[in-house]
Amino acid sequence: MNIICPQCGFSRELPADRLPARAVIATCPKCACRFRFSAEAGVLETLDAPTARAAAPGEDDPLPPGAIVPGRSPEHTAAETADTTEDGGGRRTESAPGQAEPEEEDIRRTASKAYAREAARLEPETERDAGHTVEANPWETAPGRNGWLAAFYQTVMRVMFAASRFFGALNPEAPQLRALSFYLVVCVFQTVVERFWGGMLLTIMAPSAATDPQLEKMLALLAPQTNLAMTLLLRTALLVLQLYVFSGLVHLAYRFVAPDRTSFPLVFQVMAYSSAPALLCVIPGLGSLAGMIWGLACMAVGCRAALRLNWPQTLLGFVPVCLVMAPMFLQLLSAVQA
Repeated sequence: MNIICPQCGFSRELPADRLPARAVIATCPKCACRFRFSAEAGVLETLDAPTARAAAPGEDDPLPPGAIVPGRSPEHTAAETADTTEDGGGRRTESAPGQAEPEEEDIRRTASKAYAREAARLEPETERDAGHTVEANPWETAPGRNGWLAAFYQTVMRVMFAASRFFGALNPEAPQLRALSFYLVVCVFQTVVERFWGGMLLTIMAPSAATDPQLEKMLALLAPQTNLAMTLLLRTALLVLQLYVFSGLVHLAYRFVAPDRTSFPLVFQVMAYSSAPALLCVIPGLGSLAGMIWGLACMAVGCRAALRLNWPQTLLGFVPVCLVMAPMFLQLLSAVQA
């Protein structure tokens, strides 16, 4: 996106992955104009447009050492400031040619830092935590400073409780292997936990099944037919296949709904990271159901934020997935009623 200052016309190209998910305030590094803009609507309003007065001939420069004059480079400003010093009587005198003032290097360094800070304000602010820059997606840079477990935990928390902000900062050029590895960790954890709760249920209901033939038949159907290693292998392979199929269907739908905004890498990442709520399976009973509903909500919010869509476009993209899932839900409902 090309961000253009409404005051002086200075422009800067900002990559799509750095665009903010909401309206932010930017300051033009050339004229110091402060304005509010968003990725969808562009410049919304101008807050103020401060200007600097240049010194007239014969007048002392009113700017303090290290001040930044809009429209001039930091080196030019620092050189002008360093060329004059005050003598003991308070009058300003010029330095001799080739003679370096003691404070010249400090002035240049201060001016460069201030100019860099002003230039950086045209870019969205990064999230900070205890004075350190926090990555938008900790799993992409794992193990990082705190290791794999901390990166996984932080990513899960952001997906579940800050979905719009997390998915809005996804990088379309990020390797899909990172998102896939996150998905595999969730799948393995979910399979092991559900196997554990299933075994607990069979153990509790086994005494009652001895006197109830129907309950005994039902428990026989629920009992695992393979060992844990084979279950992990088969179920993980099935879930990975499901991930790619659903990502392809949603991407195909968005090719018709919003062809200029769709991106398979972004859709794939949204689908993979939206598996985070499945960790609620640690709660026996309704944990798995709550995790599935929460995950669907994260998918919708994620596609809207990552692809910059509106809600009608977002929901239309899930129509093919609903058509594929409908027969499975109907079969499950018939089995429950029977």
